[in-house]
Amino acid sequence: MSQDDRHSDDDQLQDGNAERQATWLSYQQIIFRASETPDYSNFAILTAFNPESIVLSCKENRQRQQRLEAELSALGYAYLRLDCSAPDGRWHEPSLAVCTGLSQACELAAKWRQNAIYWVSQQQLYLVPVMLKHQGFSQTALGKWPAYLHIQGLE
Repeated sequence: MSQDDRHSDDDQLQDGNAERQATWLSYQQIIFRASETPDYSNFAILTAFNPESIVLSCKENRQRQQRLEAELSALGYAYLRLDCSAPDGRWHEPSLAVCTGLSQACELAAKWRQNAIYWVSQQQLYLVPVMLKHQGFSQTALGKWPAYLHIQGLE
């Protein structure tokens, strides 16, 4: 391998790390819109949209989300639909507040190739890495859950 090839590989690795870091930071700038407050003491917020942040077509994403809902129903999990978005609305994904444990939620998210999930416990919101866990990211406390939740029709 030539010196130029090594520099190119190093540059690509640094670019990939910077991109993952930017993605992780963007996940922390979030709001959730729902028709009602989830009535669970602990729950995960899951989606099947855009696995590993690879943007899929609307049709593919809708099909994946429908399959995730069917799987959750078959497993007997209670869930509430909500929308997860950037505060400025530049992106959003339909998501589900799922009454489950954290380890089960992470297993489901890994199956659907999600970089991370949101976890709510004792009214606190956390960003939990799933696929990004192997890239050195760790659970991040984001703050009080109610501050991130917007009930539609009440604003």
